[in-house]
Amino acid sequence: MKKKLIINADDLGFSKSVNFAIKEAHQNGFLSHASLMANTHYFDHAIEEVVLQCNNLKVGLHINLTCGKSLLQNSIIAKNGNLNWTFEQLLFLRKNKQVLETIEKEIEAQILKLKHNNINISHIDGNEHIHIIPSINKIVRKLAQKHNIPRIREINEAFWESIRFNFNNTPIINYIKLGLLKFLSIFNEKTNDIAFYSMLNTCMINEKNLFNYLENTKSQEIEIMLHPSLGFTEDDKIGIDKRLYSFFQSPYRQQEYKLCFNEKFKQYL
Repeated sequence: MKKKLIINADDLGFSKSVNFAIKEAHQNGFLSHASLMANTHYFDHAIEEVVLQCNNLKVGLHINLTCGKSLLQNSIIAKNGNLNWTFEQLLFLRKNKQVLETIEKEIEAQILKLKHNNINISHIDGNEHIHIIPSINKIVRKLAQKHNIPRIREINEAFWESIRFNFNNTPIINYIKLGLLKFLSIFNEKTNDIAFYSMLNTCMINEKNLFNYLENTKSQEIEIMLHPSLGFTEDDKIGIDKRLYSFFQSPYRQQEYKLCFNEKFKQYL
């Protein structure tokens, strides 16, 4: 049975290797969407090398409060101009009116930066899924409506179905992440019209699990989240916190890159 797939690469703009991987995966593979960070060192590189050369690539905003520079002057949520929050820190941050207003201004500044570069924003999601935090999700939905952005990523992943197809190589921490995100989603406005694959294999998606899922799921429209990269060079380290080095050095980045060219995707196009 035919299914509609959104094959999305997160982290556009994070590094040259990520940018070039997304460009190649779209031009010569099956990648259809990418989520662009507005406040990273290689944002301009992403515009010049990817966005302007991939006319059919649908580009969304990858909201980023966990690394990179604040786009605001003297932001109260930035330290020396840097945004270095973790998901957990943002979740438990005491969000008074001033903090919420600053978060809204930062997210809107990121939206406007994409729009000023003539990007018709197709969707919004968040680095480390911070857009699922209810107080932030409310802001995101308000701004999406204001700026006519049609889709916000939802972690609409059926727990038991996902276990069925992904249990064989799922770390325990991913069960916890999926459970937490689904719990937080209870408090968010949502549509549940697009399924999501896959928190249980997040950042380590493989061909066997993915296509076994696609062949058997009853979901008709599915977003597949990938984090492709061609590697990790000295240039890529510019502007990236050292805590992220291991993520970009992981062989899973190139595994997910190669997955973008899998011929099995043809049956879903």
